[in-house]
Parts: sequence; C-alpha cells; structure tokens
Amino acid sequence: MDACGVVSPSYTLAMRRTAWIWFAGCAAWVADGIVSLRLRASTHASLAFMVALVFLAAGFFYRGQRR
Repeated sequence: MDACGVVSPSYTLAMRRTAWIWFAGCAAWVADGIVSLRLRASTHASLAFMVALVFLAAGFFYRGQRR
C-alpha cells in the first residue's frame, strides 16, 4: 500500500492466492467445535463455531478481491 492508500496489484494477487489459508482455519475451528460438542463443552463449542464463521467470512472476502 502506498501513501495514498492504494493497494498494488501484486499485493492483491498475493491475498487472493493465500485465501485458502482462511478456509483451512475455518475447517480447523469447525473440527474443534465438533470435538467440543462431543465432550459436552457447549460454551467452547459455540465460541469455536463463531470464530469459524469469522474465518469463513475472511476467506470469502480475500477470495473476492478484484484482479
């Protein structure tokens, strides 16, 4: 990003290429939530699912960057 707040095309492309990391994080948090449900830790499970939704939203945001 330069002084005017403009993001360079190479930076945007790099963000699009690494968007899968957010989806992998989402999957990890969902797995954690499922394990927590099996262990009857409902508070931890609900927090894990909320964090998974944040990771999912971030993945869609970074994947949807313009080229």
